[in-house]
Amino acid sequence: MLISANRLKKIWYYLKRCRINVFFNALRLSLLSLPNDKYKSRVKKIYKKPLIFPLFNAPSLPESILVSIIIPVYNQWDYTYICLKSISENTEGISYEVIIADDNSSDETVNIEKYVKNVKIIRNKNNLGFLRNSNNAAKQASGKYILFLNNDTEVQKGWLKNLLQLMESDNKIGIAGPKFIYPNGVLLEAGCIIWKDGESWQYGMFDSPDRPEYNYTREADFISGTCIIMKKELFYEIGGFDERYAPAYYEDADLAFETSKRGYKIVYQPSSVVIHYENITYKKYKPADGQDNKEKFIQKWKQKLEKEHFEHMTNIQSAKNKPIAR
Repeated sequence: MLISANRLKKIWYYLKRCRINVFFNALRLSLLSLPNDKYKSRVKKIYKKPLIFPLFNAPSLPESILVSIIIPVYNQWDYTYICLKSISENTEGISYEVIIADDNSSDETVNIEKYVKNVKIIRNKNNLGFLRNSNNAAKQASGKYILFLNNDTEVQKGWLKNLLQLMESDNKIGIAGPKFIYPNGVLLEAGCIIWKDGESWQYGMFDSPDRPEYNYTREADFISGTCIIMKKELFYEIGGFDERYAPAYYEDADLAFETSKRGYKIVYQPSSVVIHYENITYKKYKPADGQDNKEKFIQKWKQKLEKEHFEHMTNIQSAKNKPIAR
């Protein structure tokens, strides 16, 4: 891992708080990744009968679907299946549809109808890339809300109910997102901070998810697009993810900034929990590929970043709580 000035600032932040566990967690996660063959063996054990999702969209009830869950996929079928299984087991009392946006996969994803029933499947003839695939799928959403979910996730009990209750509690909430944790229970993200230099920080990464500072509802600069919910009309009004960031990276931060520009809040909901395996949904993309997109983001939002955001790793308490005016 490259040691940069910004990474050293993060190290110093945790050292001052005696969070030695963060360094052990980071080392362990960087050295011990979950091989894909473990997923394959795990999936084979649960292919006993098809997953059957409820059908809410009766012809006489066009408004019966509340949430459209959009899952962009490009191969990685084993992850997709377990993601869908977690949705079927942990989503109750809410009318929802599942939209699989298949971006020209060549693995077992092509046979998804054998394993999953009552999902809407969009097949792209050509590979559109993550961003355009998501935008294209959103055009087919029937729900009041759109929820984007990566396929390398496992949602936990109450995940959608808690996100939806938050959205319905305040019509000025534009985007809401969950607490993300790694498969071993280590915190991945409790909302994101954007610094003046355009760099982002997944707040709390590698720390314990049980600490009080990660367990209250608060505004954030943005929530990782791994799992975000927003009103469909607002997404359409904005024009979806800005395609200048295609194929991926910074489109979620940009969407949050566009949402804030219209007077809405971006809110972190810790009572909704999602496991994220990271960098699986589109494995051909690498985080370093997003460097150009960071520059595009800075150019687009230069005035906002200068006026409203702090220097890298400074004023952290104010940055993470994101007061409406500062």
